[in-house]
Amino acid sequence: MIKIIFFLAFFYWLCLFSSSSFYGNFNLDSTVKSEDGEYYANIYKHLPTSPISIAQILGGNKYFIVLYNKKGEELWRVSYFDYIAEPMKYEKMYFPDEIDSTFICPTNHGYDGHDFSKTIRNHKVVSIK
Repeated sequence: MIKIIFFLAFFYWLCLFSSSSFYGNFNLDSTVKSEDGEYYANIYKHLPTSPISIAQILGGNKYFIVLYNKKGEELWRVSYFDYIAEPMKYEKMYFPDEIDSTFICPTNHGYDGHDFSKTIRNHKVVSIK
């Protein structure tokens, strides 16, 4: 019974999440840096590891975005279900700064992002005077 549950969980993971679960220099496409040098976003290629990812890649949706701070710590990534087309890679990204603590990046269905105003560990705290 445990083997069946493990196999079903692995098959579920393989079909849905695996194409963007593993990333590094081997599938890095490009890097976009913030103007102040505090953050950078890497654009990675999805891996063709599942029927869903193969269909998306053949349709031109090959990429996903991950945000890092200048120390190289991963702060945020798009959903496992987001597949980004080539033209979207060249759209403007908005990085957190002293005025706005939100990261915004393009996706096929509009813009996505995360507000880091309540995250102290991964975002510099700016005192308000």
